[in-house]
Amino acid sequence: MRLLAGVLLLASTLTGSGDPAAVVDGWKTSPVYVDPTQRSLVPDKDAAELAERVNGHDPAIHIAVVPAAVLKAGDQSAAARAYVDQLVDRQQADGIYLVVFGGAISWGSAVGVDTPIAEILTDELGKHSRSDPVGTLNGVLDQLDVPKASSGSGWLWAVPVVLVMLLAALLLARSIRSLARKKNSGPALYRPSYEVLPDEVDTVDERRATAREDVTRFGEELDAADVRLDGVDTAADVQAAMDAYADAGRVVDGEPDDDKLRAVRAAVEYGRWRLACAQAKIAGTPAPARRAACFFDPGHGMSVTDWMYTPPGGRPREVPVCSACRDRLSGGSR
Repeated sequence: MRLLAGVLLLASTLTGSGDPAAVVDGWKTSPVYVDPTQRSLVPDKDAAELAERVNGHDPAIHIAVVPAAVLKAGDQSAAARAYVDQLVDRQQADGIYLVVFGGAISWGSAVGVDTPIAEILTDELGKHSRSDPVGTLNGVLDQLDVPKASSGSGWLWAVPVVLVMLLAALLLARSIRSLARKKNSGPALYRPSYEVLPDEVDTVDERRATAREDVTRFGEELDAADVRLDGVDTAADVQAAMDAYADAGRVVDGEPDDDKLRAVRAAVEYGRWRLACAQAKIAGTPAPARRAACFFDPGHGMSVTDWMYTPPGGRPREVPVCSACRDRLSGGSR
C-alpha cells in the first residue's frame, strides 16, 4: 500500500541537479541524501544527525533533499509524485520515503507500510516555516516514534563523511581568515527571524547591536507579559522563557562572533515561543505553533505564515509575518 502526501509550498521553479540515480546511489552509504546545491537548506551537520536517527530503522526510512528544478514546469504535484515513484522503483524496497524539493514541495510516500504519512507530513508542514525542512523532517520522525540521535552510537558509518567535512572546514576557515583580514564584513548572519541573501551585508559590530536590541526587546516583553512564574500550568513555560532571555543576555554582553549570534537568535525565538505558550494557557487557547518572529517587527510576536517580500534594492525572499502584517500586505488593512 502506498500513501502519498504532496504539499505545494511555492509555485516558482528553480534550477539545479537531482538525478534520481544519484539519490539512490547516495542511499547506499547513508539513508539521507542532500544534493550539493541544497546544503544551505540542510547543512551537513543536520543531514548527519537525521541519518543517525533513521539509520537501521525498521521499516527503512529514506530521505532526500533535491532541487525544485527536477519538477520542471506544469503540475508540480504530479511531477513530485512521479519523481518519488522513480526513486522507489530504483531502490526496489518497501519503507518510508521523504523528499524535499528545495523550497517548492515536500512529498512523502509509505511503500508496503501501513503509515499515515500524508497526515503526518501535512501536520508537520503546518508547524514549521518553509525554510525549516530540518525541523519538518525531525517532526515527522518524532511522530513516527523514531528515537532521537544519541551521542554514543550510530556514528561509525559517518567517519568518512566527517573526515571530508573536517578537511573542507579547514580549507574554508583559512579562506575566511584571509578575507576577514581584508574587510570585517560579510553576510548578515544575525537576524531575529529570517535567513538573509548575499545582497544584504553589514559589519559584525552592527550584527551585535541588532542582537542586543533584540534581547532587550525580549526582556521588555517578558516584563510586560501577564504571566506568573508560580502559575500551576504556566511555570515551566515562563521559566523556559526567562532562561532563554538570561542565556541570550550573557552572550550579547560580550563580543560574540557569528556562530554565537546564531545561538542568540535561536534562544530568543525559543523564549518568545515559550512565553506565547504560557499566554495561550492563561487565555484558554491552543498553544501556538513554534515559528519565527515577525520579520517586520519581532515585537509583533510570532509569525503565522510566510510571505514573499522584496526589500528595496534586494532580491525576493520568503519572510515570516504576523497576522497583522499579513493583512496589511494582502490589502486587508492599512
